[in-house]
Amino acid sequence: MARWDGIYEFVQVVEHHSFTEAAKALDMSTSQVSKLISRLEDRLGTRLLLRTTRSLALTDEGQQFYRRSKLAIDTFEKAEEDLALSRNEPRGNLKVNISGVFQERFLVPILANFTKQYPRLNVQLDFTDKQPDLVKEGYDLSVCYGELKNSTLVARKLADNFNYLVASPDYLATYGEPESLDELPQHNCLVGIDTLWYLSDGNETVQINPDGNWRSDNGAALLSAARCGLGIASLPFFSVMEDISQGALKQVLPQWNQYPQPVWIMYPQQRHLPIKVRLFIDYLLEELNKIVL
Repeated sequence: MARWDGIYEFVQVVEHHSFTEAAKALDMSTSQVSKLISRLEDRLGTRLLLRTTRSLALTDEGQQFYRRSKLAIDTFEKAEEDLALSRNEPRGNLKVNISGVFQERFLVPILANFTKQYPRLNVQLDFTDKQPDLVKEGYDLSVCYGELKNSTLVARKLADNFNYLVASPDYLATYGEPESLDELPQHNCLVGIDTLWYLSDGNETVQINPDGNWRSDNGAALLSAARCGLGIASLPFFSVMEDISQGALKQVLPQWNQYPQPVWIMYPQQRHLPIKVRLFIDYLLEELNKIVL
């Protein structure tokens, strides 16, 4: 017999001051309620209720047991209520990792607006240029682009990324603008994690081995160097769109772009995906669909 059998019925009888009214509230027969409470008393080895045909009273043991049982039931119901609320209103900690320069243009505003919608959520946002170990480092999810290195994670494609060749107007005014891929070796190329550039014009793909006096595994550092007029960089188009529109950068050889690389959202495999993660993924996909990628 379950240890909870009869406890909830006992509390209902006390609060309704009647077996009959408690049975109605529980959608049970009066005899069922009476049997459950009798079995509870037998299991506890003490009388909880003093019953006559006209009155109902608690024994001293019954009063003590009622107080504790009521507290336990209220605690359990509050836990159920909180869980139900959390299904619609996520709370707790959401630890997010973002790789590359994708975050600067799009993801930070999206995540900030998501947090505004769910103020009980505590967000920790970390930036890296390499894919982290999500499980070891305790991340709920990660957004990255390029080749996936960990097959134990769940990965969902968000969009395709194209890299643009870009340089500042000052650099191009000083050193000239290349008119073909053959002229790239004559320029200072800013090299990042991708030490080879694979460029396509839609008909053919060409491998370029860029060379220059600036190398960094940090996408933001490459972008800053390009803005400063240090050379030509290959950067995700979504990270340079604003600079191009404002004239801070200019696309070089616009007919040649890096072949598309998928942008992924990754999270550890779980039987039940936490609501905070599921809602953020849905929100992120919805917001990215508004942007032409």
